[in-house]
Formats: sequence, C-alpha cells, structure tokens
Amino acid sequence: MERIRLASDCTLYPIDKNTDLSSFCCGDEDLDDFFRNDAYLYSAQLLGKSYIAVTNTESPQIACAFTLSNDSIKSTMIPRSSRNRLERKVPNAKHTRTYPALLIGRLGVNGQFQRSGLHLGSQVIDYLISWFIHPDNKTGCRFMVVDAYNRPETINFYQKNGFRFLYSDENLEKEAFRIDLSQSLNTRMMYLDLIDFVS
Repeated sequence: MERIRLASDCTLYPIDKNTDLSSFCCGDEDLDDFFRNDAYLYSAQLLGKSYIAVTNTESPQIACAFTLSNDSIKSTMIPRSSRNRLERKVPNAKHTRTYPALLIGRLGVNGQFQRSGLHLGSQVIDYLISWFIHPDNKTGCRFMVVDAYNRPETINFYQKNGFRFLYSDENLEKEAFRIDLSQSLNTRMMYLDLIDFVS
C-alpha cells in the first residue's frame, strides 16, 4: 500500500449530520457504531468533536476517525506515587489540584489501512500532539488522556506512543472510581505529558 502521511496526504473534516460513514469500518463494533450513529449527536450536544481524515486521492477514503473533548487530571484523586510521577516536570509553584487535558474519546483506523505498515493510529497521536502544542492553540492543555480499552493490543498501542497508566495498578483505579474490586476493568486511564514535545 502506498505510504500515507496523515498531515499531508489527508484532509481533516469535522463529522456533521451530512457525513456519510456507512463505509467506515475499523473492526470494532462499538467504535463503528459510535462514529456512524452517535458522533454527530455528541458534537451537537457539545460533548465531543469528531473528525475524519480523508485521503486526497482520486477515490477518497476515510482513513481514520477520532473524537476529542476537554478533560482534566485531578491530582487529588490519584495516589501520591502516581501524583509525584505526574507532577515531576511541573514546577512546584505551578502544582495545582487540576491539570487541563485533551481527552481522546474514540479513535478508529479504517480496517483497509490497518496492519499495512502505515501506522495511521500513531500518526493521529503525533498529529494531535503537534496540534495542541502549537503556539496558535486556543487553550492551555498540559496532558493528553485516554480511557483505553483494557485489551493487550490497545494498551500496547498507547504505551508505544508514550502513554502511561494514570493509576499504577487496576485495584487503585477501581478504588478511585468506586468499582467493586471483584469486577474487571473494561478500560484503563492513561496519560501523556505534552511538555515532553515542546522544544
């Protein structure tokens, strides 16, 4: 498959009520259903803004889709060891109870572009990093966070892209969100510090 660079070979469009996502399939039924049926409704309610990246080719294809919203990391809700790691690069005078964050609510790559060596998912992460550390960004955003599906392939993807667990183990995360310790976690909170990418 021809090399595709998300930043130069695709055009980004917000998902609106006229966006046709019937052909989009990332192989995850929950994600596909969200992008096809709920993404625009989330945007209309100001709960999240969803985008598609469409190839600039003779036969355009939706390469990937993702949803973003504002979030925060509340340092008072995480254990001291995790908080110390999180705040290590924040000057003491700037420590606060809440740090602004960008939430990746959903991220799906078209199945036709998966396992092709294009690494479109990683390209989305890189694109978002550059977007939110750019001097023209309209708001402060120190961290990127994701509530990642608690599956090895999803966790590995985010770890390879620099994300770390917000809670060092699952029981601490269950306690923080008042989930019974006997239940399994469907997702894990992960974060990436955007200051690492500011030159």
